[in-house]
Amino acid sequence: MTERVLKGIAWDHDRGYGCLAGTAAAFSADHPDIRVEWSVRSLRDFGEGPLDTLADTYDLIIVDHPFSGHAKATGVLIDLRLHLSSEEIEALENNSVGKSTVSYHYEGGIFGLPTDAAAQIASYRPDLMTDLGAQVPQNHGEVLALAESARAKGKRIATPACPIDALCLVLTFAANLDHPLGPDEDRFISPEILETVLGHVEELVAASDPRSIGWNPIQMYDEMAASDDIVYCPYAFGYSNYARKNRGKPILAANIAGPGADPHRGSLLGGAGCSVTRACNDVDAAMTYLRWLHRPEFQAGAYFQAGGQPGLRNAWTDAGVNAQSNDFFADSLETLDKAYLRPRWYGFLDFFEVAGKTVNARLQGDLTRPATIERLHQLYDKARSGHRA
Repeated sequence: MTERVLKGIAWDHDRGYGCLAGTAAAFSADHPDIRVEWSVRSLRDFGEGPLDTLADTYDLIIVDHPFSGHAKATGVLIDLRLHLSSEEIEALENNSVGKSTVSYHYEGGIFGLPTDAAAQIASYRPDLMTDLGAQVPQNHGEVLALAESARAKGKRIATPACPIDALCLVLTFAANLDHPLGPDEDRFISPEILETVLGHVEELVAASDPRSIGWNPIQMYDEMAASDDIVYCPYAFGYSNYARKNRGKPILAANIAGPGADPHRGSLLGGAGCSVTRACNDVDAAMTYLRWLHRPEFQAGAYFQAGGQPGLRNAWTDAGVNAQSNDFFADSLETLDKAYLRPRWYGFLDFFEVAGKTVNARLQGDLTRPATIERLHQLYDKARSGHRA
């Protein structure tokens, strides 16, 4: 029997690479003629790095859904709709966490399956909150009040605001205030709304641990777990790994608490999907693996046990999964269901990278707010004009 080998790449974390590599042997046990070899790349490259070179090297890629527009325009990822039955597609849609499943659907094509679901959620250390006599905030005012009371006792809140996450904060606040950036807008968020949004973001980051401005979520969670300095985080892409029962100081999940009429609405949708590249010479083997990976019982079982953050709703509502994760999934599901799906048109990621650096520069005091707003509009106009059909 000739062994069929699939090469895949995911981001460097238990939630990315670890759970996939850790379950690869189980897949081969079920399918002895197919072996999947997983490699790693950085979290930053997962969110912004180019797909084209990887798509000529690997068969499978774990991708962020905004790459869907790029995939449609360039053909770097194959259209999975051509290889799935209507019943299979409907089953995934019916078992979705918020818009996770359809986030990989773009202009009639499907460029990934929802392997992992996430959004910017709130999180907290319950032991430190108890020491403060504090409750989990339910609105933006309560977040700021918690920051003040924590600081008075030598503690902090933290808000990851490295360039990628800085722009995520802008888009989340805009959506929470009922002014989301639409999926195919010709103009960026209006200057008047941006003035309000940036005011909220600047205020929040100023109230947070000063190191926040350089942190991504993993760096923040690692510090939150390792020390007793950080009590609460109002916005960061959730990682259930830090909430699990086997951790000495678990970090629990909560819904976001924004300034809008519905405080839990508008969080930027994240997550990760498994895609098949144009380099794949054995699409049949790749689809066999994708079907195996996205079985509801596997997502709520071995995938979660190996450190994965399931992409299917049955796992998020599973009693056993929640018991083992201190209700991480149940306690943040409302935020996921109300999450905001950012634009995915070809060229948006080019804007996203430079716009994030612009917002981060503002948070560091290197740009004025008016200059930041003007720059964001210039960058968006350039990206739209460069990729407009």
